[in-house]
Amino acid sequence: MAAPADIRDVTTEPVDAPEPTGKEHRIEEMLVVCVFALGAMAFTVSFFLPWHGDVFGLITVVLMTAAAERLAVRLYFDGRVSVSFVGVVLSLLLFGPLGGALTAAAVALSMYVTSEQHERRRLLFNFGHLSTGAFAASVVLSVSGATNAGNSALGLFLGGAVAAAILFGASSVAVSTVISVTTRRSFRSCYVESFAWLLPHYVVLGLVAGGIAVMYTQLGVASVFVLVLPILLSGYSTGQFVDRTRENVVRLEDSNTQLQHANVEIHAISEQLREAYTGTLESLVTALDVRDQETKGHSVRVATHSVDIARMLGIRGDEDLMYIYRGALMHDVGKIGVPDAILLKPGKLTEEEWEFMRRHPAMGYRILAQVAYLRPAAKIVLAHHERWDGDGYPRRLKGPEIPLGARIFALCDTYDAIISDRPYRKGQTPDAALAEILRCAGTQFDPTVAAAFEAAFPRWREEGREKVAGPLYLPARETGSFDARAAS
Repeated sequence: MAAPADIRDVTTEPVDAPEPTGKEHRIEEMLVVCVFALGAMAFTVSFFLPWHGDVFGLITVVLMTAAAERLAVRLYFDGRVSVSFVGVVLSLLLFGPLGGALTAAAVALSMYVTSEQHERRRLLFNFGHLSTGAFAASVVLSVSGATNAGNSALGLFLGGAVAAAILFGASSVAVSTVISVTTRRSFRSCYVESFAWLLPHYVVLGLVAGGIAVMYTQLGVASVFVLVLPILLSGYSTGQFVDRTRENVVRLEDSNTQLQHANVEIHAISEQLREAYTGTLESLVTALDVRDQETKGHSVRVATHSVDIARMLGIRGDEDLMYIYRGALMHDVGKIGVPDAILLKPGKLTEEEWEFMRRHPAMGYRILAQVAYLRPAAKIVLAHHERWDGDGYPRRLKGPEIPLGARIFALCDTYDAIISDRPYRKGQTPDAALAEILRCAGTQFDPTVAAAFEAAFPRWREEGREKVAGPLYLPARETGSFDARAAS
């Protein structure tokens, strides 16, 4: 378990923390000076207070506490694990204020020696709050009589828990204050995030120190060696293991970073492929429009209008919107199988010719269903001539049986057909198209889709017919709005 001074390195700030200003640096420096001054006074006063125990035992505990901190295990993240905290509490219980002062100083010095930076500011700060905490704990223990070596076992156990709580409180408050200043966060949030949850662990370590103190009073200093040496050996072994695995952890982190970069690149390539797919489809559809004597950009306009209505009806997923766009875009791909004599016939079609023409949705479905990424769109192509009242073709679907994308497309296609000029007639006004579509709501068109169209109509009426036949469709996350060509 890490000593409180080393739970959080006061010179280390979170990656996402704002850069401290000059004023904050000065406040931090003042805090370090004040904490050191307070600790120095506490350390000095401790030498003038009575103490008990033997010199050899005191030296032994101080040295073993310093060794415990020297053998602290540095973790992969910013932190260390050691049992030196037990040594500080044990010294307070066995030797009083002087013991606490010496072990606290030994821990601070050991932390400085083992640190890679050897920062004097850290040494002064750690010495200050450890010495202050040790002095406060020694005063409480002296008043309660828990530092008497002849005290009961229960008294030593409880004294260890109390001393641990005081030491932890002094160190955590000091470190939290510095973190709060340097990161511009509230003291409460810093304390709760980094320290509050550790209090029970340190109280338990205090009880361990109380148990060792009980053994010391019964068996002398030899018991300290017997109890502490296995703990130190365990810490040393843990340190060896961590050091040997650190390289593997670093290697794994590097590999993870490389995978993240590769994932970003793959995502970018995937988006480029999707744009290329859509561009290819639009080029094909342009050729189909020309063959079918459609106005320029008809299919693209209908597709983008379909996406606009889909959004108004609550469809938000990029993939779902893309399927609707592709289905609307490729709605007449089945006309590839319709002979020119029928498709381009200027006069009225015979019943036999109409029967052949009605096959094009199924033909288009069979064409698109062969391509995996177009299969969802193929369902829209198959149903784009169905009617809300069930009088459409090829399957005479009725109402909600018709895929929503096909219901949306049927309305948008009709609107564009009404307002567009054809070789055999002049296009009508948008208002005339609105009136016709609303008249057919509930028979030819889904009433809900018709209501969405009526809400979108003021925007559509103002746009030119060429406005939406522009760049490729892109998802909202890339364009800032859903579609740069759709009415907004």
